[in-house]
Formats: sequence, C-alpha cells, structure tokens
Amino acid sequence: MKQALVIGNGQIGSEIAAQLIGSGVTVRIATRSGGRAQQAVTVGAPAPSPAPAHIRADATDRSQLAQAAEGVDVIFACAHAPYDSRKWEQVLPRLDQAVLDTAAELSIPVVFPESVYAFTGLTRPITETSPFAPVEDKGRIRQRLLEARSAHSATSASVIAGDLLGRTAEKWSSVVRMCITEPISKGRRALVPARTDVPHGITVIADHAAAMIQAAEDLTTVPAGTHQLRIAPASNPTLTEIADFTADVLGQKHKRPVPVPRWVTRAVGAFERSFYELNQLAPIWYEPCVIEPGTLADAVPITDWRDGVRQML
Repeated sequence: MKQALVIGNGQIGSEIAAQLIGSGVTVRIATRSGGRAQQAVTVGAPAPSPAPAHIRADATDRSQLAQAAEGVDVIFACAHAPYDSRKWEQVLPRLDQAVLDTAAELSIPVVFPESVYAFTGLTRPITETSPFAPVEDKGRIRQRLLEARSAHSATSASVIAGDLLGRTAEKWSSVVRMCITEPISKGRRALVPARTDVPHGITVIADHAAAMIQAAEDLTTVPAGTHQLRIAPASNPTLTEIADFTADVLGQKHKRPVPVPRWVTRAVGAFERSFYELNQLAPIWYEPCVIEPGTLADAVPITDWRDGVRQML
C-alpha cells in the first residue's frame, strides 16, 4: 500500500491516517469541509511527515469521490451520520453505495468500520460467523449495509469493534468517556445507562484502526468481489472495572457507578433522540455483550483496555 484515501476525519479516520503516515503511506483525507480535524499521534510511530492532504469531497457525490480516490490503493470509508436511525436510513445506504461503486470502478478495495448493532439480539458471544440478530432500526440498517457489501462487486471488508475508547475518542460517541471517565475526572460518580456488573465488549481505537489497515492488506490476496467480516481486537471488562480503574489512575476512592434503569432512558428518549436510540439498544447495555477474537487476532496485538482509559484521561 503506497497511497490511501480516508473518508472522514473523526475518531477512527484520524487514527487510521496517523498509523498509515507512520508507516510511510501517502494519505488523503476527504471531508465535506476539507478542513483539518483532530489528528492522532500513535505512540511509537515515526513523526507524521509528510502531513496528509486534506481535500474537500462529498462521499455521496460519485464524481467528487472518484476524483478524490484517483491513484490510491485503498479506501477507508469512515464517514458516518448523526446518531439517529432516521438519518442513517437517509444517508448511509446512499453513502455506502457510492463508495462501493467507486471502489469497484477503480478496482481497489474498501474497508469499513462496523459496530455490533446488527448482532445485538445474540445471547452468545459475537464472532465473525455469527448470524445477524438486530433488535431495532439501527441494527437492521447495519445488517442491510453488510448484506449489500457482501453482494456488491467491490472487494471490501467490514471490521467490527466494541464500544470505543482511546486517544481520539469523542465524548458524543464514546459512552465510556461520556458516562465514566469524564464524570470521574471531575470528581463525580459515574452514571451509566447500563448494567455495570456484566462483561461489555470494548475496543481501543488504535486497535480498530490497525485492524482495518491489516484487513486492507489482506484484501489484496482475495478474489475480486470478496467481502470479509472481521473483528478488531476487543476485551470484555465490566463497566464497574472501568470505573474503578479510572478512579485508581486519578488517585480517587472507588465509587460504585450508578446504573440508570432502562425505563429512565425510555422516558428521557421521548424528548431527547439520542436517549431514545440508546434505549433501543438495551440488550448490549443491560445484558452481557461479549466479543470473541477473530482471524485478525494473530496479526494485530491487542491493547489493554486500561491503556485506552489512560489515553482518554
């Protein structure tokens, strides 16, 4: 891989760009604004030089996307939509289709980050061969996206991660940061819309990025039109364990996190859409959500989730 296009420069895209640059890959970052957002610096990686080229492109516009992807070896499709299933329905299928069509036309692979939402209803650990089991609209949308990728002529991979934490974690999209590390760092007790005594799948963002890069490399050896579902390195601590470790790092006494009952998020969700969407995913928050290692486990070393907490602090 010599040149790569990263679509989106949020918590995942910025980390992928940093790791690619650290390994000597020339990177273009495409966003609608064309501006610079946060840029991660991976510990132990060479200084990011030269800097990535930031270009303005709407990934749903085929002509703009084709121009942005001209000459690259792979696309990392990390753009997303607001946390609202209604907006997902409007934006994500069209976005995916444009990216897949462009990748197929240019004969280059594309790698997508993926969540566990399409598997929320499972009562056993999530693996790379698990059947779909969505329980709400976001999960059903994710399932349709995965099925469309599998049916498309583009060569692609989708890399599943658990809830994200790490250096580039954004408060609005990392429940661990929003509900645990941020409150505790301010001397408050963690208040979590979940059971805190059951295992919960966690992925450090740097590992998710490394897994996506490895998945891209692996796609160079598969038949054209292949879609692979892969799992990024993940661990399964309880949220109480995360809260206790956060307190230890900050030199504070342990305060048992308060689990918010589901009826509360349901009630608040009548007025606040993000709580409505969160409430719909209750099985991954109020029941064990365990992610098992996949075929990337040998190629991508796992970062201890405690290091991800340290990075956020």
